[in-house]
Amino acid sequence: MSMAELKVYLSEELDKRFRMLAMSVYGYGRGSLSKAAVEALTKWCAEGATKSDKQPNQASSLSSSDPVTRAEERPGIVSPGKEEDSGSSLPLG
Repeated sequence: MSMAELKVYLSEELDKRFRMLAMSVYGYGRGSLSKAAVEALTKWCAEGATKSDKQPNQASSLSSSDPVTRAEERPGIVSPGKEEDSGSSLPLG
């Protein structure tokens, strides 16, 4: 299977929360962030496909352009991480 690389820019808070959750689910080994990102993007795309069938212009009606604020508007999608060092200097995957 061919793999693509996706570079994204996240707020420090969302990065920290994502890394903490990803490592708590997939462990601290190599590839845990990639596994979590694949799972999150797969669910998001499936949810978006379902929602776009019902409300085609929903994406343009988001109340904020801040990704953390949008994530917080959707409880249950991203869980808050513990107040620890996120290790943000680690490479993805």
